[in-house]
Amino acid sequence: MNNVKIITAVSTIRGFGYSSVWIYSSLYFHSILKIPYLEDGLIFTVGGIFSAFVSLYGGSLGDRIGHKTTILISLLVQSLTFAVILSVTGLALSPVYYPVAFIVIMSANSLQAPSINALVSLSSSVNLKGFSILRVGNNIGWGFGPAIGGFIISSLGYRDLFFFALICLIVSLLISLAISRNYGSKVGAGLSYSRNRAVLILSFVVFLVMMVQSQETVTLTNYAVSIRNIAVSELGFIYLTNGLFVILLQAPIYILTRKIGIFRSYWIGTFLYVFGFLSYGFDSSFLGLMISTVVLTVGEDFSFPVGYSIVSDVSRPENIGRNMGLYNAFMTFGRALGPSIGGLSFSITRNPVLLWFYTTLSGFAGLIIFIFAFKGKKASIGKPL
Repeated sequence: MNNVKIITAVSTIRGFGYSSVWIYSSLYFHSILKIPYLEDGLIFTVGGIFSAFVSLYGGSLGDRIGHKTTILISLLVQSLTFAVILSVTGLALSPVYYPVAFIVIMSANSLQAPSINALVSLSSSVNLKGFSILRVGNNIGWGFGPAIGGFIISSLGYRDLFFFALICLIVSLLISLAISRNYGSKVGAGLSYSRNRAVLILSFVVFLVMMVQSQETVTLTNYAVSIRNIAVSELGFIYLTNGLFVILLQAPIYILTRKIGIFRSYWIGTFLYVFGFLSYGFDSSFLGLMISTVVLTVGEDFSFPVGYSIVSDVSRPENIGRNMGLYNAFMTFGRALGPSIGGLSFSITRNPVLLWFYTTLSGFAGLIIFIFAFKGKKASIGKPL
């Protein structure tokens, strides 16, 4: 489990930098680069499509050349891209070139995801425990990162935010050198598609749910600031709430998950997660947004580690990277399509309830598919099917 701690540290520090830029990119595109909402969402969609393909083949690449090596390549590319953004005059203010650089960063970030998850699986004595630890680390990064980012934007500006991201990525790169084993079979399973039925179904379900998760970019940021008149600094605390409650609740929810089972944990978590986003439509104050965030965070703690655990449990060791790559690719496709749905919804209506109804519908559809697909196999979920 010592390797899991190192991997979690890598993911946490990377999360500080990447999330602080990711969360506010929609605001940056619209308020600084003057890009319309719909095109704003399309940038995330294009970047997400590229990222999904990178994730799909990145898992198999990790199986071949080693997962540690793949992570190092990912962090190096991200660091170099931020260095270019900071050093090339005018690039950060270009509505053409900056989105291209942002898409490169998104794609490079997706390269490491399957290998991070594969290494946790290969280094854990109990998969669910390993992924729960990783989830806490991720949410420390994704909780404090946006809060720090909001402070930097409010007091210093976006250029300093990019510099902060660069420093975090360099530190994460240095920590990743301490990963004790590279793993990877050197021959691997090839860049082929998984035929594992459980992985395929779960991948489609997570695709639908991630369309909701990605509303934290275009929809939530612009909804909070332009419709509910929430300050950018307060918005950062909303994301911080998510990170803090993951830290506080992940351990007791892990214990509860082992008692109630994988099937119940996944559908309960998915429902709470999607419902939490839907409830934003009824929130007219900062406190209301915070409460909705706590609800979706509880759902996240139940369902997210469980999903990775199931994929790990039904995969042969030599195919873990490939299956994680497929699962992460579908997650990324969902994140890619979600912002465009959010941007389109903003173009159709400013009614808060309708806005969040349109943007969460796919998540409820994914929940129904999961329940009907696995209700007869409750006892076997988490075991090879």
